[in-house]
Amino acid sequence: MSDVKEIHIKAEIEPTADNDSDECEEKSFVTRMREIAETALDTVKSEVKKGIEERIAPVEETAANLTSTVKEEVESIVQRVHDQYETERAELFRTEIEKEVDAAVQHVHEEYKAERDILLRTAAEAENTKKRMETDYQRKLKFANEEILEGMVPVLDSFEAAIKSVTEKVETDDASSDLTTFSEGVELVHKQLLDALKSHGLTPIEAIGETFDPYRHEALMAVASDDIAEDKVVEEFRRGYMLHTRVLRASQVVVSQGAEKEEEVPEDSDDSADADDAE
Repeated sequence: MSDVKEIHIKAEIEPTADNDSDECEEKSFVTRMREIAETALDTVKSEVKKGIEERIAPVEETAANLTSTVKEEVESIVQRVHDQYETERAELFRTEIEKEVDAAVQHVHEEYKAERDILLRTAAEAENTKKRMETDYQRKLKFANEEILEGMVPVLDSFEAAIKSVTEKVETDDASSDLTTFSEGVELVHKQLLDALKSHGLTPIEAIGETFDPYRHEALMAVASDDIAEDKVVEEFRRGYMLHTRVLRASQVVVSQGAEKEEEVPEDSDDSADADDAE
């Protein structure tokens, strides 16, 4: 229970003179008691106010201290929330920047790949074009003298015909030494010319004894032969020539058909013939 404070109220009554007795008597007892009550009430209020102030002072001090502590705590919480917000905001901002950077890098990488593919295709096409042009150039250079060499082939034919004719005369007994020397000179010139033409890619086609090749040989006729196998070249009428890997002129040859097959006589015909003879 709270302590009860005793309040002592002193009401001083001043003595009055006899001549004022009438005036004092005029005051009613109620009025006098009201004054005493008002005086007592003021005293009570003053004492109560003083007591309240005495009791409130520690509470206010505690409240002030508590408010300061609470304020500091609230400020600390607010600061932590603010720091956390700034941290999260910075983290979010950094994440967004990283996403944008990654997207930009990916876009640049895709553009780089596309450009690189275009450049690689262009380089490949350029390399193929270069190789094709080099191949065409080498082929044209390789066969550039085709017409000239083709015109030299009849000259070789004439040389071979002359050598064959002179050789036949030299093989006779009445041939002179000058003719023999001339024949050897013609053969030497023919060999030198053939060697010179070989250095430019012109080579004679081997024919006699070789298997007939329709790409390199031109068959003029076919003959039966007991000594030479079928599809072998028996004789060469005109020599053919190759220009590198291309047939400049095919050889005109005679092809063997192999041994001639004997016709078999049917047995029925022999029997019928015997029957006819018997009749």
